Amino acid sequence: MHAHCRNSGDSKRIRLRSGLTALAAAILAVTGAGGAHADETAGGLESSTAQAPGWGGFDRPSVLEYVTEGPTGAATTATGLLLTPSGTPPPGGWPVIAWDHGTSGLGPQCGITTTKARSDTSYLHRLLDRGYAVVAPDYVGLNPGAVTTHPYLQSRTEATATVDLVRAARTADPDLSTRWAVVGVSQGGHAALNTGALASTYAPELDFRGTAALAPPANVEQAIALAGPYVPRAPVLDGFIDNVAAVLEGMRIAYPASDIESYYTPTGIAAMERLATSCVSNWPAQVQGLSLGSLLTKPLLTGDFTARLTRYLAVPTSGYRQPLLITQGEQDTTVPFPSTAVLLGQLSASGTRYQFRSYPTDHQGIVEASWPQLIPFLTGLFTTE
Repeated sequence: MHAHCRNSGDSKRIRLRSGLTALAAAILAVTGAGGAHADETAGGLESSTAQAPGWGGFDRPSVLEYVTEGPTGAATTATGLLLTPSGTPPPGGWPVIAWDHGTSGLGPQCGITTTKARSDTSYLHRLLDRGYAVVAPDYVGLNPGAVTTHPYLQSRTEATATVDLVRAARTADPDLSTRWAVVGVSQGGHAALNTGALASTYAPELDFRGTAALAPPANVEQAIALAGPYVPRAPVLDGFIDNVAAVLEGMRIAYPASDIESYYTPTGIAAMERLATSCVSNWPAQVQGLSLGSLLTKPLLTGDFTARLTRYLAVPTSGYRQPLLITQGEQDTTVPFPSTAVLLGQLSASGTRYQFRSYPTDHQGIVEASWPQLIPFLTGLFTTE
């Protein structure tokens, strides 16, 4: 999903927007910097590099390289940011917030460490000022030297990259607590939901406290699965072709030995390869003039593509053992309100308890709108035993 709710002039659109709903209506009516060694375990710290004070506007930033899962499940390395507050840590260490950022692109120059967190700086400073240490994963593939394209919206690697960074950060800085929570916006909201469902079982040695997902895309797989060569060019659909193509490229990465490429036209593969080296502001140019149908040789509903697609990017609707907060903008055309409403219904049906808050804002305003609700939510997570 494009955009992290950024303040800069970069293209901030996720453009899965109401186009996802429109797609259904129209049709129906790794990895990181390098390979990890076989004996290295997930969350292992490879290196911690302190950055000069003032880097990104922060006092004590460090860039960590650590072991995590790649898109095929094999061990690889990834990178992320570690920030700590000024002063003396409280008893038990600094509580940790993992910040999952929104869509930044697919190329190795597009990560949060490369851009010095410019789109997220103000939010990270606010968390630091409240006494939280912050870790922010690049996600797999979004760092210099990455040996794979970022597997966009791959549920598993978003989650493991987040949890394993918390593990690595505690090795890098013994002043960090075992207590932690995850906050994410847009693509990061998708990552946060996946993290929240996985955290306790994947890293039981940590004390995971809860999840906040702001404008999280959900049920994307159900809309994409309806695509095929019969989908024409149409203004309501053209705005999110790059997002769909980015997901399809991720499928190529995650299932390299499968027949995935047989679903893609040469035109589609060429577009995916252009996206693979681009940051989000350049995505529209890589698919200009194309229709969604021109990317595909056959309907995605054929064969087992949709089963793989679901496995690749579906958001869990159960498994959340700790408090869960979801927020949504009522005027959001990037992650439409109806898609979040469906997610809430799925969570309720599974017996998952959650807090939900909507605001009269669009996608770009969701972080600011959510902040008055987010901070008390986080405070509550860390004041309970």
